[in-house]
Amino acid sequence: MVVPTKEFFPERYAGDHASAMIVFQRIKELMGMGDWHCEFVQRRSEEQELKADLSRSGVLGQTSSQGAAGTFFSPPEKNVVITYSASLLRDPEGLVATLSHELCHYLLAVVREEPPCTWKDLEPLTDLSAVLEGFGIFLCNSAFKFEQWTGVSTQGWSAKRSGYLNEAELGFALAISCVRNRLDVKIAARSLRPNPRQVFRDALDYVAALEEDEGGS
Repeated sequence: MVVPTKEFFPERYAGDHASAMIVFQRIKELMGMGDWHCEFVQRRSEEQELKADLSRSGVLGQTSSQGAAGTFFSPPEKNVVITYSASLLRDPEGLVATLSHELCHYLLAVVREEPPCTWKDLEPLTDLSAVLEGFGIFLCNSAFKFEQWTGVSTQGWSAKRSGYLNEAELGFALAISCVRNRLDVKIAARSLRPNPRQVFRDALDYVAALEEDEGGS
């Protein structure tokens, strides 16, 4: 289970593309993909541009976004390309969540068997894969974020949803991962934001009971 500490991310984070590249390589190593080649590309932040337009207009503003913070491309006969939104540089936790998700696309792309779901459910499956690869805390904490912002003559709020599973679904998935892999649930609980932490705690006993029933049958 990967947690946001210097043990797992020892390098200084400067909030620029060079730091994002270091984080990306570190995630690859933690997932056992350190030598898997791919291009890593930053793309512009539409969210930041929208907020800037609202600020320049001098009116109260609000933004709400729910989209892909990263993308995965695997063109035939060409290098794999993974991209991320520039807005994630201000959100290291969200950056890790996004990059672990995109790398799980890469991981699943080399599996020869059909996925255990329909193709339209591949994105939620990829979120689950990132949880099982150890990055559940980051996905849980990044699933929903709300912030208020104030300028000299403007103010507003922004809400952002990331990923394809919500806080409750990810919290439950993390509980399954911890129980089945006998991970330290106290470490996970300390690292989670309040909403996913409550779901996680509520799910632990339920999942443990299911494990006992399976073991006794």
